Amino acid sequence: MPSIASPDLCSHSSSSNKHFSKEFFTCNNEQEKQSKFLNEHSWQQLQTSIYGLPKCLQELNQCRNIAIIGAGAAGLYCGILLAEAGHTVTIFEASNRTGGRILTYRDPKNRLKYMAEMGAMRFPLDAHPYLNNLIRNRYKLSITETSSYDEHAYIYINGILVTRKQANENPDIFQFNTSQNERGKSPDQLLSEAVKPILQTWLEEGWLSIRNRWDSYSIESYLIQMNLSRAAIDYIAVSTNRESTMDTGLLQFMRSKVSIIDGTKFYRIREGNDKLIQSMVDECQMMESKQCSIIYSTPINKVQLLASDKISVMSKDGVDRIFDEVVVATSAPVTQFIDFQPRTHFIQKYLTLRQTNYICSSKILLTFNTSWWYTNENISEGASRTDLPIRTIFYPSTNMNQTDGGIIITAYTFAQDSIIWQSLSDVDAIEQALKQIIQIHRNSSSSIRNSFQGGVVKHWCQDTYVGGGFLYLNPFQETKTLDKLQASISNIHFIGEHTSFFNGWIEGALSSAVRAALSISTGIEITYDVVIIGGDPVGLMTAIFLSLKQPTLRIAIIEKETILNNSNSNSGSFKQQQFSQMHNEQYLVELANMSFTLWRQFEQMANMSFGSILNTDDGYLLVGDFNTNQSTIVDDFKLIKQICENLRMGCEYLNNTQLKMRYPTFSFPLQYQGIFHHQSGFINMNTLTIALLRIISQKRNIIIRQQEEFLSLKLNNQTEITTNRGILYASRKVLIVPGPYTKNISHLFNFHLDITLWELPIYYFRLLPNATRFPTWLTWNSKDRQSIFFGFPSMLTSSSYIAVLPRFIRNLSKPLFYPSQRTNTADNFLTQKVLEWVSLHMATQVNVSDYYVNEQTYLTTFLPDNGILLDYISQTNRRVLIQTAGWNMKFVPIWSDILSDMILFDEAMNTSSKYAKYMKYFLLTRLNRIIENTTTTASNSSNLGFKTVSNYFLTFTLSFYISILTFNS
Repeated sequence: MPSIASPDLCSHSSSSNKHFSKEFFTCNNEQEKQSKFLNEHSWQQLQTSIYGLPKCLQELNQCRNIAIIGAGAAGLYCGILLAEAGHTVTIFEASNRTGGRILTYRDPKNRLKYMAEMGAMRFPLDAHPYLNNLIRNRYKLSITETSSYDEHAYIYINGILVTRKQANENPDIFQFNTSQNERGKSPDQLLSEAVKPILQTWLEEGWLSIRNRWDSYSIESYLIQMNLSRAAIDYIAVSTNRESTMDTGLLQFMRSKVSIIDGTKFYRIREGNDKLIQSMVDECQMMESKQCSIIYSTPINKVQLLASDKISVMSKDGVDRIFDEVVVATSAPVTQFIDFQPRTHFIQKYLTLRQTNYICSSKILLTFNTSWWYTNENISEGASRTDLPIRTIFYPSTNMNQTDGGIIITAYTFAQDSIIWQSLSDVDAIEQALKQIIQIHRNSSSSIRNSFQGGVVKHWCQDTYVGGGFLYLNPFQETKTLDKLQASISNIHFIGEHTSFFNGWIEGALSSAVRAALSISTGIEITYDVVIIGGDPVGLMTAIFLSLKQPTLRIAIIEKETILNNSNSNSGSFKQQQFSQMHNEQYLVELANMSFTLWRQFEQMANMSFGSILNTDDGYLLVGDFNTNQSTIVDDFKLIKQICENLRMGCEYLNNTQLKMRYPTFSFPLQYQGIFHHQSGFINMNTLTIALLRIISQKRNIIIRQQEEFLSLKLNNQTEITTNRGILYASRKVLIVPGPYTKNISHLFNFHLDITLWELPIYYFRLLPNATRFPTWLTWNSKDRQSIFFGFPSMLTSSSYIAVLPRFIRNLSKPLFYPSQRTNTADNFLTQKVLEWVSLHMATQVNVSDYYVNEQTYLTTFLPDNGILLDYISQTNRRVLIQTAGWNMKFVPIWSDILSDMILFDEAMNTSSKYAKYMKYFLLTRLNRIIENTTTTASNSSNLGFKTVSNYFLTFTLSFYISILTFNS
């Protein structure tokens, strides 16, 4: 079964197009199958943990002064997320150290020497994505795998001592009076069989159904209902170290069962888990302008909401400080000692904190100067279990080169098992633990006594700054308690593992930190006049044109990737795009001619020389059989010639002889002719992107939010856009430039756009030493629609190679629909066609056998009329525009100019814009663009008629990118 962090739970098969959006809605709707449990690992929170929050803008008064109470994992992480977004964060820590319940015990004589963990000691990183990201990616800490199983370790129950291997081989050895059908089964097997109905419900219906059905059960009452014998329940309880928690909530146990599946590996940080805390402290303190600071030995006594919406935070020494937001990151017991005012606002919070079941936890560590457990008993790691008060023994990882001793966690206890140890002095507790470990390790009794060096005791319930081990919910409390523990009171927020569904784990602390940071960030209403979703050149240049036409506009650009590394744009990883003014429709020729002028103006705006972006040095050559009656996916070349003549474009017509004389590059059949245009060529995409970013960086009214993914959109008074890193608003328009994700967008907005994708490889051939100069070119075979190729004078990065690209796919009737279907591999059919064509037509210029294929393919979109879409999406009240389709990089400045006019002029576009006469060509309703009588299951919003009057709003949840949902959980 999948774990809770498995991407399989949030993915879909894009081949099942009918259910594409429905699956996405299910995954992202908190009230659907998985409820808030799954939402703790939501796409939005996970992406925030990786990329951070959007930057706040000081000049717009978006940056907050924030106090965080408690410097454990939750407080530190929340502080880091907020501080790196530009907020000012002050973390108050009551003790003289950070880390909370991450407490590494080090040699008192050598603080650098790692000994053991007094607190959190092992991490299921593959099931805990927040912690995994911090340890493996953000801080790149060295980890080592740990195991709680060693077949030579012991089980000592009912006075019977056997190895774990023997216990597995004979589960009945401990003489529990189980029923006939229970005999021969291990405690784990008995438990797994008992919870099968719950696991099946999880797979079929999700966590919400589990919660509704079983939140009233304790572990014990559920096992009783499943008709387990009293002896079997006792056997399970003692052997799994759950005797002291059998009366706690069943769901607490089941959450661990579904999130940490069998076989999940556990890890610890080499040299101590406190290395994680130190890394967080270092990051906080190294931030510029003291955005993040930690004040030690400063308990907070009082937090008061003020009439001004500010918050007063008073420390024990009487110092009163004022903040915009406060995050309470203390444990549930300690939080009760803070005086929150006015008290009437916090009645429910105090009630919930009082009723929370926060259990104790204790560890007793014993130190030895020989590794007797390894040398005498061949135990190299793992744990022993017993019904003695020490309950669980954890051995350090040991091998033949590490026999000079170490430290054993001799007693690891919870709840009531912990309380009995707290009745003893530390000296007595250590002696009792030593006696009990000798009782189990009888063959090593003399070695144990002789090598014993001392011990240390940690009772978390006696820790002044924590007051307990961790939350362990009772029956009914998941339904009635967790929401109240999480709830903010005005601008005071509460975090910690006790406010998470991952109680008792660092993952829960980190998850709650992300939740609060997002809450603060999204609570700051960030409104722009225009939001552009998609950071390709059209989106970027549209923002620039808008800014030029109306400098007071506030514009945000949302881009899922980094703009200079957007492999999912139409151009993909290809850094050259063809620019041709020759088309078979006059309106396109007119627009291309205007585009040429705008390209030159843009180069001037970017302080670049002519040709830096649009390079026409070598012109553009069309080659083919002009006498054919066949049109291609590219164009009808007879019409091209006719329009060239009618508009006096200065096209040159080359017969076969002239073609061979001017361009010996190619070897073409006698019927082939050429059309050459000197004001066409290619676009340097790298230079274009750099120029766009340079201009935008000089415009304070344009904000680019990279690595931020659009998730949903609501039409209220303003258009609300939810991303993976927050919420922002558009007061005027939203422009969507989805590129290859257009099909997903059409499903999202409940219409069926007939648009397809082609995935095309890029081939690079080495030029021969005597090669002549190439123009930008395109050629076709009149008898074969799968022999259309194009290329460029040379590679931008190397003059030794040229690029040759096919403009066809293997099966023209079976294109792609979604980017998730992209393989990033070259189709063998296309490779063979390219090699055959190059061998036949370019063998005198390139080494046919010396070629390579680009690592990434590129995607291009097609409407059935091979046209362009620039229009308002219906049912959005003329608030949402879309631009997509076609080989359209040549038209970037034209599309941007048109879109900026559409945004500014709106319905006056038809009378106020020079492009008014062209708009009919770009409509969504143009013939055959919409597939009629097709129902989608994206949402039920059509049932509302997409009303925008009061009590109705339009919600769209974006399904683009969910198909590529991958995270290292």
